[in-house]
Amino acid sequence: MTIRKGTLVVLAGLALLLAACGGLSTEDAIATGIAQTMQISQLETAAAGGGSGAQATAVPQGGGGGGGDAGGSGEATSTLVPTTGPVFVTVSQDTNCRSGPSLAYRLITTISTGQQAEVLKTFPNSEYVVVQNPNGGGDCWLWLRYASMSDFTAYNLPTATQPPTPTPTLTPTPMPSFGEGAWTNKTSDGVSTYNSSITFTVSGNSISGSTNWAGLTYTFTGTLSSNGQQASGTWTSSFPESGNWVAFLLNHNQFNGNIGSGWSFCGWRGGAGEPGPCLAP
Repeated sequence: MTIRKGTLVVLAGLALLLAACGGLSTEDAIATGIAQTMQISQLETAAAGGGSGAQATAVPQGGGGGGGDAGGSGEATSTLVPTTGPVFVTVSQDTNCRSGPSLAYRLITTISTGQQAEVLKTFPNSEYVVVQNPNGGGDCWLWLRYASMSDFTAYNLPTATQPPTPTPTLTPTPMPSFGEGAWTNKTSDGVSTYNSSITFTVSGNSISGSTNWAGLTYTFTGTLSSNGQQASGTWTSSFPESGNWVAFLLNHNQFNGNIGSGWSFCGWRGGAGEPGPCLAP
């Protein structure tokens, strides 16, 4: 109440003084006095630290006058100024960086935990950004799942163009084929059983090999089928005796067959076990 009374006294005094000196009417003098008093009050409040603290930097738009040739409404607006300068991200877990924004693209490098990479481009509605390859030349697409930030709207970064999705190349599974090398083998007629090893040699579609059963040497010669999965021919022994043989590949490391009527002939290699049962087909 005391402040308001003091203000009114000051205003009344200013009004009389202005009216006497400037020829203003009492009403005009009072209005002028109020405006000047409000301006002084605002300056005192600012000097006393009564403001709201630091304000965001804004760029004034439009005219500042209350009419005239400057144009505008006399009100100031602000426009957000994009942040400039490079922007960097780190990852909290080792993350692959590829030639495009999905697992279908080629792996270029792996960005290690805590390693810094500069963001070059963004890709709308995506979990990927293009970064400078920190482990070599060029750039790559980084998955943002473990990145230190994922919103880059405050930065004036260009938009990336997605490269064409690579066409997957199907690698055919090779069919098993008799090849050169040593096999463990077994032959049995259900009563007598012999185990040994045999080394096959392949030349074109010809196959040969030898083994030892019960102190006798058995020599095999024959041909391979067109798909390499069957071998057949004749065998001879130092007994002497001879007969026909055939072997069918079960997989890359097992075969089953026979060496005549009633005798099985099977083999295995590469850590594979004996094909069971090892019986004449």
